[in-house]
Amino acid sequence: MTIGEKIKKFRTKKNLTQKQLAYLAGLSEPAIRNYELGNRTPSEKHIERIAWALGVSPFAISDPDIETHIGVMHTLFALEEKYGAKLVCEPGATYITFPAGSSLRSRLSDWGEAYTKLQDGSMTKEEYEEWKDIYPESVIFNKR
Repeated sequence: MTIGEKIKKFRTKKNLTQKQLAYLAGLSEPAIRNYELGNRTPSEKHIERIAWALGVSPFAISDPDIETHIGVMHTLFALEEKYGAKLVCEPGATYITFPAGSSLRSRLSDWGEAYTKLQDGSMTKEEYEEWKDIYPESVIFNKR
């Protein structure tokens, strides 16, 4: 989901017009419209102002940032929303599951097969890194 799509999602969820959001964020209505249409990308400062006006974290509307724990959390929230990811908490372990038959679950299975080969020694660390670097071609090649 693009930044503009996220802005629109939260704006409509709050029943705000573009004009109302612009007023609350101290921006122009055309700026909000252009952000939502994807014609322009808001600066970090504008993302913060829009997020504040919408009552959400700036991480919720910005592009995923996996360099921080909060950014990773919002990326995981997006996986829940887009792919049906479910968080499972058990004593000693917390993990994420995906619905059977989902395309992402199938891709994760590809990764799991390569990781298992790395763990059992049938693939070297270098081969594993190369597998990741050329994915998905590495899967297509191995299935021929």
